[in-house]
Amino acid sequence: MSSFGSLFRVSTFGESHCKGVGCIVEGVPPRMKLSTADIQPQLTRRRPGQSKLTTGRNEADQVTIMSGTEFGVTLGTPIALFVANKDHRPGDYSNMKDIPRPSHADYTYQAKYGVRASSGGGRASARETIGRVASGAIAEKWLREQYGVEIVAWVSQVHDIKASRRFETDATVTRDVVDRNT
Repeated sequence: MSSFGSLFRVSTFGESHCKGVGCIVEGVPPRMKLSTADIQPQLTRRRPGQSKLTTGRNEADQVTIMSGTEFGVTLGTPIALFVANKDHRPGDYSNMKDIPRPSHADYTYQAKYGVRASSGGGRASARETIGRVASGAIAEKWLREQYGVEIVAWVSQVHDIKASRRFETDATVTRDVVDRNT
């Protein structure tokens, strides 16, 4: 699904090996201070190539606010966010254009839509999460400013690699603590 939400609506766009990915965010109230500095830390957290558990693809994931703000303040209009794909090499997948890649969504996408982007997963790529993370950073800022909500989350296990169990019961765990525990 490329669009979700009602009062706060997000539509994502782009494919893994096209010029870029991003989203349109609707429902952000006017007069909220917003700059790339509010969004970039979350994109930096999800950036590929930071551990042995992620892809080696080297992307800076630098967000640009294309519309919806002026002088660092939201206008109450849709906010367009864009992240350029710099390390896109669609030709790397040419030998797989007729064969679904194992452990990927290629076959499912082909079966559902009758077409697929053979160049690295297209919409079924992890790059699609950029719009979700960027829009989430905006929602998180609003929740923090309006209601004092702090969101802290982490992956507790990937296969046999486990995070410390103390995170599950420690109510004082902050995002900084989680980020330092790599």
